[in-house]
Amino acid sequence: MTVHDPVCGMEIEPQSAFAKREHMGQTFYFCSQSCVDQFDKDPHPYVMTSATTGFNPQATLTRIELPVSGMPLKEHSTHLESTLLALDGVDEVKVNVSTGRLEVQYDAQKVDVARLVSTVKSIGFQVGGTNVKIGIENLRCASCVKFIEDELKATHGVLNATVNIATQEATVDYVPQNTTLSELNKAIETWGYKTRPATSEAPVDKQEEAHAREYRKLMNKFWFAAAVAVPVMATAYYQVVPFLRDLSMDSLRVLWGMTALLTLPVMFWSGSDFFTGAWAAFKHRSANMNTLIALGTGAAWLYSTFAILFPSVFPEGTSEPFFDVVAVVIALVVLGQALELRAKGQSSSAIKKLLGLQAKTARVIRDGKEMDLPVEEVLVGDVIQV
Repeated sequence: MTVHDPVCGMEIEPQSAFAKREHMGQTFYFCSQSCVDQFDKDPHPYVMTSATTGFNPQATLTRIELPVSGMPLKEHSTHLESTLLALDGVDEVKVNVSTGRLEVQYDAQKVDVARLVSTVKSIGFQVGGTNVKIGIENLRCASCVKFIEDELKATHGVLNATVNIATQEATVDYVPQNTTLSELNKAIETWGYKTRPATSEAPVDKQEEAHAREYRKLMNKFWFAAAVAVPVMATAYYQVVPFLRDLSMDSLRVLWGMTALLTLPVMFWSGSDFFTGAWAAFKHRSANMNTLIALGTGAAWLYSTFAILFPSVFPEGTSEPFFDVVAVVIALVVLGQALELRAKGQSSSAIKKLLGLQAKTARVIRDGKEMDLPVEEVLVGDVIQV
């Protein structure tokens, strides 16, 4: 048997739900922390009441308020209400002519905010809202884009959300009366990412400075991991290192124990983004690139540590560690991320410089006279001399 999250409408199994709440005799199940927080702030809108008992355990409703403009609201309010009420899942529509706002009570399991907005726009109205761009630090996982978009769209008051992995930014259309920028940031941060001010529309020098700063950060992490990887690999392949191949097995185990300690800062500094991202994905019962790297390097470190602490558990000659895998994998992946970031920065800079070469003025012939005008003032039908 499946149930629906009362906030976002997602279908989930009760036994695998992220959390549950008891309210007015009902049990509600949730898919994520953001839905739990939204419910805890005000659970009453998610409970549908009846005129007789004041309680109906069969349905939960969500209420949203949308500012509308573009057409005379007084003359078209009836048509607007009837059109929205015709949608499956819409329970009640109230139009406030004086404030220019539309209040809709709907079943999130049957209809979402995007459908409501598109219906209002199809009549001829414009749905007012605020557009904001939010920077996302270290967003390099393609599968995480969809997760973050869905998390933002599930936030109450969000009209639409898109995430661009190239610019590492989320563009969100939302109604400020129903949600806040801090709640949007929280929705992103539930996936293990940190938010920052958007830089895509900043001056070119500011963008280049931000790219250079992030590139240096990644390269510092790479060089640290690479520096640790060299001695760790030497102990891993001790048979070919002259002064190591003559050591006794007990001495080698002491040396391997030291490499276990050496690789810890590689995991939790150079590879910190992988583990935080993997943990966030785990809490949402999903997996991504971070999960793959964190699981692989974490398993290698745990196995190796167990092998040098309890060698008798393994057949003779097989209890050797793989700490080199931890350092080398993290170093190479971080290096790849740094090179990818540099390539993106160079491509973006080249495109912007190319755009800067476009003509600022045009020679237009009007009434038999030639004149130089800014391109913004050129009209349809003008004759342009090239």
